[in-house]
Amino acid sequence: MLTFAKKSLLFGGMISAMLLSTQAIADGKYPSKPLDYTIAFGPGGGNDLMSRTLVKILNKYDLFGGQNIRVENRAGGSGAIGFNYVAQQKGNPYHATSTSGNFLGTPIVSNTGWTYKDFTPIALLAQDAMFLVVRTDSNFKTLEDLISYAKSNNLKIGGTGAAGPERVVAGLLSKAAGIEFTYVPSQDDAGLITSLTSKSLDAIVANPSEVSGQVAAGNFRALGYSEKKRSTVFPDVPTFAEQGLDFDFSLPRGVVLPGEVSDEVRDWWVATLKKVVETPEWNDYLTTKGLSGNTIWGEDFGVFLETKDKDFRGILTEIGVIK
Repeated sequence: MLTFAKKSLLFGGMISAMLLSTQAIADGKYPSKPLDYTIAFGPGGGNDLMSRTLVKILNKYDLFGGQNIRVENRAGGSGAIGFNYVAQQKGNPYHATSTSGNFLGTPIVSNTGWTYKDFTPIALLAQDAMFLVVRTDSNFKTLEDLISYAKSNNLKIGGTGAAGPERVVAGLLSKAAGIEFTYVPSQDDAGLITSLTSKSLDAIVANPSEVSGQVAAGNFRALGYSEKKRSTVFPDVPTFAEQGLDFDFSLPRGVVLPGEVSDEVRDWWVATLKKVVETPEWNDYLTTKGLSGNTIWGEDFGVFLETKDKDFRGILTEIGVIK
């Protein structure tokens, strides 16, 4: 139990952080310190790639006032560890992180101690869909082959995390195709790819950027894409919808700061990220990865997250992950 002195110290720290946020803008000195940019997942995944692309652009165009930006991967718990770290920096304008499907899904099924409400929404910068992937030497040449197999065999599908976008897409596939499967969660992208390569799994749901190397090398075959339209990078991969399965799903690629950061800091970040999305480097990132570049800013992004959270809860309840 916290003593009165400890409670006072904790409350005082929160007030100091909030005052730092407001005073920094008022003095015209923001940013005047290095930024800690947390990536809540391991290297090489979609969240990592988006985050590092963003930071490179901030540095290249000197958009963070010449201050250093420290990037650190804090992977674990399907994003829980990294997001929790940033959530604990309440009121501090020198911490940031990138959103993902697990940003919404993980706290729905786990006692994380935080939700999207514990962050300051800055911007939705892109939306990202998922692939259903099998080994090239698999007997599944088409999505129809996989569905036929699942109707009389135990199909094992893997994804990162127990309730992230991979689980949602797998569940939507199950419902739309009328099949059952065993879902096997992995802690990170590397473990997921290894499980498919080693034949521990029949198929995986993954972000295209996480498996594009294996697809390009001819090791993996993508059977379906969860966006409404085909990927501009992998135009040969059909969507689930065009193969007769009535669903589509994408996840939010955005930026948030800790909760209770001042409106002035939020507005500074909105203005800065509007410059980022106008750069050729960002456009190249969107094009190469086949992402939607529709942006949503500030409070409107907060409304978007609220709506997406309700959607996640509805889907996860419908497919039996939560009650």
